[in-house]
Amino acid sequence: MGLHTPGIQSQGWQWRPTPHRDYYRALIATLVVPLAAMIGCGESEPATYPVTGKVSYQGKPLPLGTVRFVPNSGPPSPPAQIDPDGAYQLQAVAGEHRVMVTAVPEPQGARPDPMAEGGMDYSQAKPTQPLIPRKYSSLENSGIVVTVEASESNTIDIHLK
Repeated sequence: MGLHTPGIQSQGWQWRPTPHRDYYRALIATLVVPLAAMIGCGESEPATYPVTGKVSYQGKPLPLGTVRFVPNSGPPSPPAQIDPDGAYQLQAVAGEHRVMVTAVPEPQGARPDPMAEGGMDYSQAKPTQPLIPRKYSSLENSGIVVTVEASESNTIDIHLK
């Protein structure tokens, strides 16, 4: 004996499409398909190529800092960290680039503080001096111009004086 509600005859449940469901399906198809096509047909990012090299200052490897390549046209590369042996690696578009290099050590005497921005309190830290002349940290003044080839092998060493 199954469940029985007096006065209602059980005919079994069957799904039937309603005009509302058909309307929503058509609406989704007319909005989503063209939107997906527009997204897929957008401008693609320009090709980038690997660049590796070493940064030296007065003939010695620069032990820290960042290198940034900014092309004459196209997007700039993200800054690349300089390793303790002076090595760096980045991706850049092909063409001529102006280069900037920064090398400022972390301040000494900072202490952890979870309430401070970045989690460190630098109020008692001693100021540090850049390891290289400030002119190299400016695209306009660095005087460094390099060319990235459309190749899978670009080795560009940067010698600072």
